[in-house]
Amino acid sequence: MATNFDDLMDMQMDEIEDLPPMGVPPTGHYNLLVTATREERDGGNEYIKFAYTIESVNEVKNVAEESQAAVGMKFTEFFSPLKKDGTVNEFGMKFLKQTMAPFAAHFGGSSFSAVLESINKVSIAASLVRVVDKKEADRFNFRLSDVIIL
Repeated sequence: MATNFDDLMDMQMDEIEDLPPMGVPPTGHYNLLVTATREERDGGNEYIKFAYTIESVNEVKNVAEESQAAVGMKFTEFFSPLKKDGTVNEFGMKFLKQTMAPFAAHFGGSSFSAVLESINKVSIAASLVRVVDKKEADRFNFRLSDVIIL
């Protein structure tokens, strides 16, 4: 592949692969690679980030949306154990517990930190339901269920 600007601009466009679809994939069943990390927000509270990469598209519920899912597609989910004011985010902790439960059952560990350490490039199979964000109509959120550690 070309290494300088002029060589890159002289390349044929079909020499570069197309981008995979981006964002939350449509409702369906997928094999995903998952990594969870503890992150720091500039000037704010820490949070937990789950990063997902599609390894296999097993089923897309709506055939018209099949082009919106592809191997290599990446999307994320965030959990905030603390609210902006520094108080405990009870619902956030409940959602985090629900998301971490399959990993805790598979790897063991009863504390959030112990389970978090085990979620590093873990392959799973899961059903995903894509939902429209309540605050931003052009943004999607998702829920995973039937999570199986592969």
